[in-house]
Amino acid sequence: MIKDIRAGKNIKMLMDTLKSENGANRQKARKSLVALGKPAVSSLTRALRNSKLDQVRREAVQALGAIGDPRAIPPLVSVLEDSDPDVAWLAADVLRKFKKEAWPPLLRALLKSGSESVSLRQGAHHIFRNQRENGFDDLLAILVEDLGSSIVQESTPVAAYDMLRRMKENP
Repeated sequence: MIKDIRAGKNIKMLMDTLKSENGANRQKARKSLVALGKPAVSSLTRALRNSKLDQVRREAVQALGAIGDPRAIPPLVSVLEDSDPDVAWLAADVLRKFKKEAWPPLLRALLKSGSESVSLRQGAHHIFRNQRENGFDDLLAILVEDLGSSIVQESTPVAAYDMLRRMKENP
């Protein structure tokens, strides 16, 4: 109990340090949060959703990527549409590391608003590019080609839906 309280205070202090103007202090705080691991994930995802400071969102994405907890996938998908292109690109890089585990929330996001969001489409293209998965390569090829195009393709939502259906049938 006391250990949990100390960890919570430590996480709060480290999260506050992510707001620092000093890049070295932010980096130390991020590394400490990564060292704490899974207990820091909820604070990092909250910062990702709520912080108005680009550097806080950037550090949160990097920390979540280093921790590698799948609970971070949905918030990372939403950050693909971040106002700071660096944050969005970092999120896409992190999501690539999750491979197939990141696909369902990403595919649902594409079905919901993919044709309207250039940044979501670019992030999804970056994530799906060079990924291979037995039984999904045909749909991956369609998505990569469609998402790499500057013109919204009608086949994108169909491929996204088919991929989700296949994943449900063959977990």
